[in-house]
Amino acid sequence: MILKNIYTFINGEFVKTDITIENDIITSLSENSNNGLSEFENYYAIPGLVDIHTHGCSGYDFSSASPDEINIMRNYYLKNGITSIMPTTVALSDENIIKAVNNIKTASTKNTGASIKGINLEGPYLSSSKCGAHDSSLLKEPDIDFISSLGDDIKVVHVAPEYQKAFDFIEKFKGKVSIAHTSCNYETAKKAIELGADHITHIFNAMNGLHHREPGVIGAFFDTKAVAELICDSIHIADPLLRMMFSSYGDRIAIISDSMAATGLSDGIYKLGNLDVYVKNCVASLENGTLAGSAMNIYQMLRNLVKIGVKKEKAILSATQIPADSVGIGNICGKIEEGRKADIVLTDSELNIVKIIHNGIVLDNIL
Repeated sequence: MILKNIYTFINGEFVKTDITIENDIITSLSENSNNGLSEFENYYAIPGLVDIHTHGCSGYDFSSASPDEINIMRNYYLKNGITSIMPTTVALSDENIIKAVNNIKTASTKNTGASIKGINLEGPYLSSSKCGAHDSSLLKEPDIDFISSLGDDIKVVHVAPEYQKAFDFIEKFKGKVSIAHTSCNYETAKKAIELGADHITHIFNAMNGLHHREPGVIGAFFDTKAVAELICDSIHIADPLLRMMFSSYGDRIAIISDSMAATGLSDGIYKLGNLDVYVKNCVASLENGTLAGSAMNIYQMLRNLVKIGVKKEKAILSATQIPADSVGIGNICGKIEEGRKADIVLTDSELNIVKIIHNGIVLDNIL
């Protein structure tokens, strides 16, 4: 299959090119081939979106969903242009973490929907002072032996660096630890980053705010090369701050959905782990008003960013290559490149989805 004369997102910019796909692989990115499909001429080809931090959608939660329910979620993501996901749990008991991990692994063996690229554990190694929508009774010190027992499918573990055992844990799992749900100060956060916690969980949320004499985690982000997750629904973060972050630090921002079970559904009461979440007008919160993840997917957040004035190319990078690279899966997803799987979203100039290609197959049933 050859897609002719398409504006293709390559190395952070759009270049008009032909995309040749053989079986499920992109075999050529070239100009002016003599044959191929021209029906998408003047459309835009972007990499399949990558959501590295998502708790659920379609009424289900990765912390408790069965393999069949997980595969229903996978189909929702794919229909929204999200071709790669990292299912994310909330704070659970060790026993329930094992169950969730096994269910995700089982689901991933079925060839359906978005590809599962690993597992993300948000909790239970979080601070009770900033627990957010996590069950505070389950929070505890980081456990090297337990995480080691879960195997290589675990790509990210979220940790509050103020725990006594946090630095040893970070050194053991260097490159897999994200600073999260924490009251730690600037010095502690900076040391954690230097030891290998080079990822920051939904920056600005569930941490101390930026203060001119106590800059905290946010200040440590400014002074290092860490990548920060950002929830871009204009609910968790105000629009002026979203624009500022992309203007100043766009090469280190990973858009995440932090989506929960209500995503893709109507207002109502849903579960996030053990807690009830009330969703109204796309705002998901606990009964006390604490935000509890989002009810939007990253495709919606990508379009929202462009709507509020973020440059399209910067937003696309932050929904594809940057998050993939930040968790060590950038070699298998997040880019349109010769030799890679053909995970491509075709859009118009307004980022409306026209077609989705996943593993080289053109999907007919999309939005």
